[in-house]
Amino acid sequence: MTESYDLMIKVERDSIGLITQGLMIGNIDYQRCRLIIKARKGEIKKYPTLGFGIDQYPKSIANPQKFVNDLQTELKSDGFTNPKVTVTSDLKTFDVEI
Repeated sequence: MTESYDLMIKVERDSIGLITQGLMIGNIDYQRCRLIIKARKGEIKKYPTLGFGIDQYPKSIANPQKFVNDLQTELKSDGFTNPKVTVTSDLKTFDVEI
């Protein structure tokens, strides 16, 4: 996926014009993590309870430990084992190590 969540497509054709490749595939852990952080509950139709919803996370709570716990819970529910989340005390920046 690109930074704007579009699929990365690079079409390659053989000598007679048939498509031999198109969708670029690699390690998807980073993409899964980003999607979980961005998606709100209910947006991932197959897994409606999955999603952190960073855009709507209540920053008024201003509790860094709750933020870390909530995000780790979401990542673990999708199979990430022991994700490490660090956040600043004002909740403006955070880092995830998977």
